[in-house]
Amino acid sequence: MSCDIPTLKIPICGFIKQGNTIKKITLNFIDGYSGDLTTATIRMSIFDKNKKIIDISNGNGITVVDSTTLEVDQILENDFPYGVFLGDIKIIEDDGVSTTYFNIEYTIIKKYTT
Repeated sequence: MSCDIPTLKIPICGFIKQGNTIKKITLNFIDGYSGDLTTATIRMSIFDKNKKIIDISNGNGITVVDSTTLEVDQILENDFPYGVFLGDIKIIEDDGVSTTYFNIEYTIIKKYTT
């Protein structure tokens, strides 16, 4: 049995090119999550080395659908640099317990057309 934090690679399939819209991503917590997302604080941060390029939370880029489902909202203005960027999603329950459920790996490829 592996105890590693799983890595969610974005895009899940296909590609993200600089300047293109990054589509909404829906995450369903089916197994191993006993909390309630509707009362939790959810944060996602993505870094380009030491510089934070994505910093979102509930109501500001993350939408809670129900107690076990959240959406990372689409990003219309993708002005991110190209490359592979790392971060994570953290859930802080209403009792203060904080858990990182996913590492995130964003891959954005270079645009040539302006």
